[in-house]
Amino acid sequence: MFPVGLRIFSSFPRNSFKECVSCRNNNIVRTVLTSTFRHRTNQRQIHLSKSRFKAARIVVISTSDVIFDSLALEEWLYEHRDLSSKEYLFMWKNKPAIVSGRHQNPWLEANIPLAASLGLDIARRSSGGGTVYHDEGNLNLSFLKSRDNYNRRENLDLVVEAVTNKWDIDLTINDRDDILLNKLYKVSGTAAKLGRLQSYHHFTLLHSVDLDLLQRCLTSPMQGASSKATKSFPATVMNLSEQEPDITFDSLTSTIGEHFLAEVGLEATPDTFRYLNPLCETEFPGVTDIARRLQTWEWRFAKSPDFSIERNFTGHTYKSLPYSVQVKLAVRKGALTSLEVRVDNPELEQLDQLINQFCRDHSGFLLMHENVKTFEDKFLYCFSESSNKQIEYVSEARRILKCILSSLDFL
Repeated sequence: MFPVGLRIFSSFPRNSFKECVSCRNNNIVRTVLTSTFRHRTNQRQIHLSKSRFKAARIVVISTSDVIFDSLALEEWLYEHRDLSSKEYLFMWKNKPAIVSGRHQNPWLEANIPLAASLGLDIARRSSGGGTVYHDEGNLNLSFLKSRDNYNRRENLDLVVEAVTNKWDIDLTINDRDDILLNKLYKVSGTAAKLGRLQSYHHFTLLHSVDLDLLQRCLTSPMQGASSKATKSFPATVMNLSEQEPDITFDSLTSTIGEHFLAEVGLEATPDTFRYLNPLCETEFPGVTDIARRLQTWEWRFAKSPDFSIERNFTGHTYKSLPYSVQVKLAVRKGALTSLEVRVDNPELEQLDQLINQFCRDHSGFLLMHENVKTFEDKFLYCFSESSNKQIEYVSEARRILKCILSSLDFL
């Protein structure tokens, strides 16, 4: 149920609402204000009084389980709809995927080799924030509004109210705008995109996610990295369904959607609560082009901020002398811009020079598996018994190659 204050406010015409608030001697208005401010924060009420009656609302639910499709529609709505006249709550779920923030490095934030072996989609959002794992047990919510009406706390409050009014469950919001279960377990992470006139605020809601796979997918094998990319903040997580088994995924979706509409006096009808194909070109012309762009390697990986890696491999021996191999590499816009190897054995000084010359000649490629395989094949040919290099170096060259490839095991 809605608090008394909100029901009374919604019945006021906009002008009379302003006049009543300014009337200090009206006992009824005092009662309304007192009741309302006890239930909401001051910030939320100020925002309601300024914007709540400006825009109509509609709930849209994606019928696709492909992350790129839903992200494309979200971007399309942001770019093409007048969000000052109509606000959207867009909800979807998708098959397993890893989604990084706009300013992040997915190699640094996630286990990309594991994700690839399991056939998971790897995506990048247009918003900031951290890297998340999605599957069919995760509800994604995106509030699309005008920039003037952008208010993270209001959106989070709405979801918390909708869920806690329906089910006996303890949800709170922390200072990082995460929704917590029992004040301890994170069930939602948040991010946003703000334009000059438009905005969207989206977040996850863990209903019945595979938490073991989530943990494995969000643990990167990358070592020795240095980067200015935005980092994710690990947290202890829990599913809503673990606390309250009566919460079904469909009931969670409908409850939040109906609450979003009811705040402005609307009911769920075929016009206000719509299930849509996110790639419908008839309704959203150009949306498939956005989806294709979001799937490109250049967007998902090459947009990563520059980073470098330094690894040190010990335990090698040549002519009874132990030695270590130091590998340094730098990556810019997804390309291996430099690769340097140092071998601290004087007996291998010539090999050290030959390998570094090879690395200078053959770096510059995009960090795709096929390019790394080409580099490996050329290296093996260059330092093979059939080449002009000294045969005694062949086995050591292959050991050094393994160190180089181990430095790239995050791909």
